[in-house]
Amino acid sequence: MIPILYLSHCGSSIGGGEQQLAYLVTNIDQEDYQPLVVCPDDGVFAEHLRRADIPTVILELPQWRKAISLIARYSAAKKLVNLAKAHNAQLIHTSDSWFNPYLLYVRKQLKTPVISHVRTLLTPSQVRKYRFDQMDRIIAISEQSSTSLIQAGIDTQKINVILNCVDLSTFHPASVTVPSKKYVVGIVGRIEPFKRQKAFVEIAAKVAAQDKSVEFHIIGAALDTPEHRAYAREVHQLVVKYQLQEVVHFMGHRTDMPKAMQELDLLITLSAGSVIAEAMAAGKPVIGTPIGSTTEMIVHGVTGYIMPSESTEEIANKIVELAKDPTQGTRIGQRARKHAEETFGIETHVQKVEHIYEELLKG
Repeated sequence: MIPILYLSHCGSSIGGGEQQLAYLVTNIDQEDYQPLVVCPDDGVFAEHLRRADIPTVILELPQWRKAISLIARYSAAKKLVNLAKAHNAQLIHTSDSWFNPYLLYVRKQLKTPVISHVRTLLTPSQVRKYRFDQMDRIIAISEQSSTSLIQAGIDTQKINVILNCVDLSTFHPASVTVPSKKYVVGIVGRIEPFKRQKAFVEIAAKVAAQDKSVEFHIIGAALDTPEHRAYAREVHQLVVKYQLQEVVHFMGHRTDMPKAMQELDLLITLSAGSVIAEAMAAGKPVIGTPIGSTTEMIVHGVTGYIMPSESTEEIANKIVELAKDPTQGTRIGQRARKHAEETFGIETHVQKVEHIYEELLKG
């Protein structure tokens, strides 16, 4: 077996990136590969990995570029080198590009090939700052997320685009559709500026002005940081400002996402991500904006709709249209499930990643 060391964004919660990493390490061919996941903190995700019998180590990895982390980061990097040695790691794969400096430190010490997974939209300056040019291979989750890499001068031979995947056996359409008086629209993800929950509330206000029967679910919670707590307060305040307390519901962090998806009639995403594949696999139509992987995951007019990023009015009008004709959403959802089966299967995703491993190991 070939030992591989993985670096996770966090161990205390499960976001889209953590779920994608879990899909990979639990479905990789363990006759050929032996994964070990390093989490910077303990909690829900680390425990999820342990329950799946994936070896997991907690090692705090301070932000590399912060001056306050100068001493701590080198101590952590040395511990990471020792861990890679003990595991006899033949590859190191980070699920969070911000850990690139740690990968390069280990690479310098052990000459181990390194892979960085790009799950966010970067600027060319960020590409240069995080030294992507020194990565042996880069995996981007969309063509759009690979664009800044190319603009920053990264060799295209180093870049592979692999769309996110979903567990089609866990996320699936409901066997029985129960009619409801409410049409439920959801947004899923950590409550943070990038996910744009405030814009979601703005959309809810415009819909409520036309149709009082539509409900809105904000699924997710804020991380325990000043920035994220402040943004969450602003989202709550906006709900009160528009007097939407009866129609906008904060569902908190959900560990039962397949069930949470079944409670929706429509998913809205204003930031892209694996939640699109989850909704489609659950037979739900998706409205997204042209950011990240959205345009490559949603087939406009077939499995959902791609609307202009800043046009909350157009998104609201589309929601009202779908709420008035639920059968239209059902038809779209059926096509979405078929598309998910053809495009977002775990097996295909894992095989593409394994192919990259094989190429690097051959030298």
